[in-house]
Amino acid sequence: MATCKKCGAHKRRWPRSCAQCRHGENRADIAAEAAQTAVETGAFRLIGRAITGVARLTMRVFD
Repeated sequence: MATCKKCGAHKRRWPRSCAQCRHGENRADIAAEAAQTAVETGAFRLIGRAITGVARLTMRVFD
């Protein structure tokens, strides 16, 4: 187990926050940064194309 840098209590492993004082990474900030990176790299467009391709394949199989 890790030790919290702010209060010294035992906490779960990184990147989770301390259960005593809630010191640690803010999950909302991490999610916002990940979403911004995905938008900048075009990952959502790639995922959308993959889903569309799978849907078309499925329709062809069932027709």
